Amino acid sequence: MDFVHRVQYEDQEYILHLEFQLEHSAGFSARMCLYHGALTEQFNLPVLSLALYLKPRKAPIPNEYTVRVGKQVINRFSYPVLRLWDYVDDIQSGKFRELAPLLVMLVQEPDVDLLTLERKLVLAEPEPKKRADLLSLAVTVAARYFEKDFLWRFFREELDMLKGASFIDDWIEEGEERGMQRGRVATIRESIIDLIRERFDPTVRQIEQLVRDLEKIESLPALKTLFNHAIRDQALDEFLARLI
Repeated sequence: MDFVHRVQYEDQEYILHLEFQLEHSAGFSARMCLYHGALTEQFNLPVLSLALYLKPRKAPIPNEYTVRVGKQVINRFSYPVLRLWDYVDDIQSGKFRELAPLLVMLVQEPDVDLLTLERKLVLAEPEPKKRADLLSLAVTVAARYFEKDFLWRFFREELDMLKGASFIDDWIEEGEERGMQRGRVATIRESIIDLIRERFDPTVRQIEQLVRDLEKIESLPALKTLFNHAIRDQALDEFLARLI
């Protein structure tokens, strides 16, 4: 089960059961029936079971488990289905700010403007711990749709806040490592170019082409190998041939 909460409305206690689904899968309705029965047995309280769907879908979503004999329905268990994409406008307006990190999942083509709005809504959360967790959730969900390098730059100003989140430390460490890696790559590219200038006195056009060729190489070991060749090769053409 995804979420089970004990709640109270007026003088009555309930068990609130929420299941999040990216998209509908075979057997889900039967599982909802099973969960509902098990929770009723365990807590001896009325159970409110709801299914929340994240991925937009035009076709109707099944919301009941039925047992038939022939065409006759003998048993039926039904439950409400919430299609979160129906609430995009309310989330964007701030009415359901806690759902802002899910916005990129609820539209057909998420873009930077939507991600910017997500960040604005999350930063409006006054409680620091909750704000940090919402930010980390926003980053984690957005990683399904945007490159991690872009997200690292986009949320750079919130880095200190993200470090207070409960499940973002690995992402931050990975991002910091990528940042150091990019720095090492840039440094060795510059060193190769300086060596080639010093040893072979290349033309401006040759240097411009060398810069373009080196920018295509992201592998640090490959660049280190080229650096060694820049030291040992006897002629410029010999070195440039290695870039083809």
